Amino acid sequence: MLLFGLLAPMLGPVFAKMKIVSDELKKLRQHHNATIGLFVAFWLFVLVAIGVIEFFETSKRTQHSLIGTIFGAVIVLCLLQFAKRCPNCRANLGSQVQLGIPMNCRKCGVNLRRI
Repeated sequence: MLLFGLLAPMLGPVFAKMKIVSDELKKLRQHHNATIGLFVAFWLFVLVAIGVIEFFETSKRTQHSLIGTIFGAVIVLCLLQFAKRCPNCRANLGSQVQLGIPMNCRKCGVNLRRI
Protein backbone atom coordinates (compact mmCIF):
# COMPACT_ATOMS: atom_id res chain seq x y z
CA MET A 1 0.00 0.00 0.00
CA LEU A 2 2.88 2.34 0.76
CA LEU A 3 4.37 1.64 -2.65
CA PHE A 4 1.08 2.56 -4.35
CA GLY A 5 0.95 5.77 -2.30
CA LEU A 6 4.42 6.71 -3.55
CA LEU A 7 3.71 5.79 -7.16
CA ALA A 8 0.22 7.31 -7.35
CA PRO A 9 1.39 10.84 -8.28
CA MET A 10 3.49 9.44 -11.14
CA LEU A 11 0.79 7.04 -12.32
CA GLY A 12 -2.09 9.45 -11.69
CA PRO A 13 -3.33 9.67 -15.29
CA VAL A 14 -3.26 5.85 -15.60
CA PHE A 15 -5.51 5.28 -12.59
CA ALA A 16 -7.51 8.48 -12.88
CA LYS A 17 -9.70 7.51 -15.85
CA MET A 18 -12.44 6.38 -13.53
CA LYS A 19 -16.10 6.74 -14.40
CA ILE A 20 -18.07 9.46 -12.71
CA VAL A 21 -21.40 8.58 -11.12
CA SER A 22 -24.45 9.90 -12.99
CA ASP A 23 -25.49 12.02 -9.96
CA GLU A 24 -22.14 13.80 -10.09
CA LEU A 25 -22.52 14.34 -13.83
CA LYS A 26 -26.01 15.73 -13.29
CA LYS A 27 -24.71 18.16 -10.65
CA LEU A 28 -21.86 19.24 -12.93
CA ARG A 29 -24.29 19.76 -15.82
CA GLN A 30 -26.61 21.83 -13.61
CA HIS A 31 -23.67 23.90 -12.39
CA HIS A 32 -22.48 24.42 -15.98
CA ASN A 33 -25.94 25.53 -17.16
CA ALA A 34 -26.33 27.85 -14.16
CA THR A 35 -22.92 29.42 -14.80
CA ILE A 36 -23.65 30.04 -18.49
CA GLY A 37 -27.15 31.36 -17.73
CA LEU A 38 -25.91 33.74 -15.06
CA PHE A 39 -23.12 34.93 -17.34
CA VAL A 40 -25.66 35.83 -20.05
CA ALA A 41 -27.98 37.45 -17.49
CA PHE A 42 -25.05 39.45 -16.11
CA TRP A 43 -24.22 40.94 -19.51
CA LEU A 44 -27.88 41.76 -20.16
CA PHE A 45 -28.00 43.51 -16.79
CA VAL A 46 -24.82 45.43 -17.62
CA LEU A 47 -26.29 46.63 -20.91
CA VAL A 48 -29.53 47.71 -19.21
CA ALA A 49 -27.62 49.47 -16.42
CA ILE A 50 -25.45 51.34 -18.91
CA GLY A 51 -28.57 52.30 -20.86
CA VAL A 52 -30.27 53.59 -17.73
CA ILE A 53 -27.21 55.58 -16.68
CA GLU A 54 -26.64 57.06 -20.14
CA PHE A 55 -30.15 57.73 -21.43
CA PHE A 56 -32.27 58.44 -18.34
CA GLU A 57 -31.84 61.15 -15.79
CA THR A 58 -30.93 59.33 -12.63
CA SER A 59 -29.47 60.51 -9.39
CA LYS A 60 -25.85 59.87 -8.50
CA ARG A 61 -27.05 57.47 -5.81
CA THR A 62 -28.92 55.35 -8.36
CA GLN A 63 -25.92 55.33 -10.68
CA HIS A 64 -23.61 54.27 -7.86
CA SER A 65 -26.07 51.56 -6.83
CA LEU A 66 -26.18 50.16 -10.36
CA ILE A 67 -22.38 50.16 -10.61
CA GLY A 68 -22.07 48.54 -7.17
CA THR A 69 -24.54 45.86 -8.21
CA ILE A 70 -22.47 45.16 -11.31
CA PHE A 71 -19.31 44.72 -9.22
CA GLY A 72 -21.19 42.49 -6.77
CA ALA A 73 -22.40 40.34 -9.65
CA VAL A 74 -18.83 40.01 -10.93
CA ILE A 75 -17.75 38.70 -7.52
CA VAL A 76 -20.64 36.21 -7.42
CA LEU A 77 -19.84 34.97 -10.94
CA CYS A 78 -16.16 34.51 -10.04
CA LEU A 79 -17.08 32.55 -6.93
CA LEU A 80 -19.51 30.41 -8.92
CA GLN A 81 -16.94 29.76 -11.65
CA PHE A 82 -14.31 28.56 -9.14
CA ALA A 83 -16.71 26.62 -6.90
CA LYS A 84 -16.67 23.23 -8.62
CA ARG A 85 -13.95 20.61 -8.44
CA CYS A 86 -13.40 17.45 -10.44
CA PRO A 87 -15.18 14.57 -8.68
CA ASN A 88 -12.32 12.26 -9.63
CA CYS A 89 -9.12 14.16 -8.69
CA ARG A 90 -10.52 17.26 -6.88
CA ALA A 91 -8.79 19.66 -9.31
CA ASN A 92 -10.37 23.10 -9.54
CA LEU A 93 -12.46 23.20 -12.72
CA GLY A 94 -12.92 26.97 -12.71
CA SER A 95 -9.28 27.68 -13.41
CA GLN A 96 -9.45 25.82 -16.70
CA VAL A 97 -9.75 27.71 -19.95
CA GLN A 98 -13.47 28.01 -20.62
CA LEU A 99 -16.52 29.33 -18.82
CA GLY A 100 -18.47 26.67 -16.96
CA ILE A 101 -17.45 23.03 -16.79
CA PRO A 102 -14.86 21.86 -19.38
CA MET A 103 -15.34 18.71 -21.46
CA ASN A 104 -12.44 16.92 -19.75
CA CYS A 105 -10.53 17.55 -16.56
CA ARG A 106 -7.14 19.03 -17.37
CA LYS A 107 -5.46 17.16 -14.54
CA CYS A 108 -6.84 13.61 -14.78
CA GLY A 109 -8.52 13.63 -18.21
CA VAL A 110 -11.87 12.22 -17.08
CA ASN A 111 -14.85 13.15 -19.27
CA LEU A 112 -16.98 15.63 -17.33
CA ARG A 113 -19.82 16.25 -19.79
CA ARG A 114 -20.82 12.86 -21.14
CA ILE A 115 -24.15 12.77 -22.93
